[in-house]
Amino acid sequence: MVATTPRFDRMVPAAPDSVGAVRRELRRWARRQGASPPVQANVALAFSEACNGLLGPDPPREGVSGPLMIEAWRDAEEIAVRVSLGASGTRSAPVGVGYGFGLALLAGICDRFEVGRREKRPGIAVEMAFRLGPAREPERSFPLRPSRSTTRR
Repeated sequence: MVATTPRFDRMVPAAPDSVGAVRRELRRWARRQGASPPVQANVALAFSEACNGLLGPDPPREGVSGPLMIEAWRDAEEIAVRVSLGASGTRSAPVGVGYGFGLALLAGICDRFEVGRREKRPGIAVEMAFRLGPAREPERSFPLRPSRSTTRR
């Protein structure tokens, strides 16, 4: 499949209702870049989880409407996605349970990811990469054996 546009750049309001449309558009872009259906799904899910972490559980406060910036690009071997939120749109640190699950999920579906400060500007960025080649096999520390959980007669 021939790639049409090697870059994806969007800037949307930092609000939860902006995430769905961008997620669908990003997945279509990944498909046009030659990503397999599992990689497309991982790109979309990772984008949603990154947005959940950046936007937090609370609706945007009055006067806090910094844009959510999404950049994605393809090179020969991978698709990379960067989601960032400027300092004017950052929320207070998340409180409660559930946020560690999003990071664990990112670690499981991305070939690599990093959370840090935006380059040369205040704010937070999440950068994720997805290999375009064959699917990786999960590493196992023990051999798989048939289950013996069923009762024998």
